[in-house]
Amino acid sequence: MVKKRRRKRQRAGGEVLSAHAVQASHSVENSNSQTMASAIPPGVVAHKQPVSPLLRSAFEVLNHGLYHFFRSETATDMKFALMHVDQAIELILKECVRAGGKSVYKNPKETISVYGAYDILQNELNIKIPEKPDLELLHEERNNIQHKYSNPSPQDAGFHIQRATAFIRRFVQQQLNLDIKDFVASEFLDQLLD
Repeated sequence: MVKKRRRKRQRAGGEVLSAHAVQASHSVENSNSQTMASAIPPGVVAHKQPVSPLLRSAFEVLNHGLYHFFRSETATDMKFALMHVDQAIELILKECVRAGGKSVYKNPKETISVYGAYDILQNELNIKIPEKPDLELLHEERNNIQHKYSNPSPQDAGFHIQRATAFIRRFVQQQLNLDIKDFVASEFLDQLLD
């Protein structure tokens, strides 16, 4: 199933780009000489509303992680997929902390960790995260990749990616009043969410 998706991605024109990357491009798209800055190619999500830099970055790395997940089943792609999706979750949690009026900084040069974000969300903002056990497994897998040279299997990566994406969909809707479909390529979401 992943191989079919990979061929579809290649025919669709390559990797998912952020809207900013598209705007920076000066390529000609069609015979009318319309630039890519004024047209969004397949796989690029046009943001309907402005968001904070934390959240924009979260959705950029989420899209990039999903790109790696669907590109191939190599250990390298599975590693990057999990590291990027874990980073997206951390940034989304920090955005919720920030939006709740709390600082994301421990000191002037260091932000809170993902566990610091969980603590503030639960104990100070009274936000429950029932998916936390699954997210902790993903974060541990990320740590194993980052610090112990782990090679996650496509099956393990699929478990983490599916649960993480479902969490992100629910969390950004309930806590930030946003729809994941406004920020993540539909070609990814259609394959992950019900």
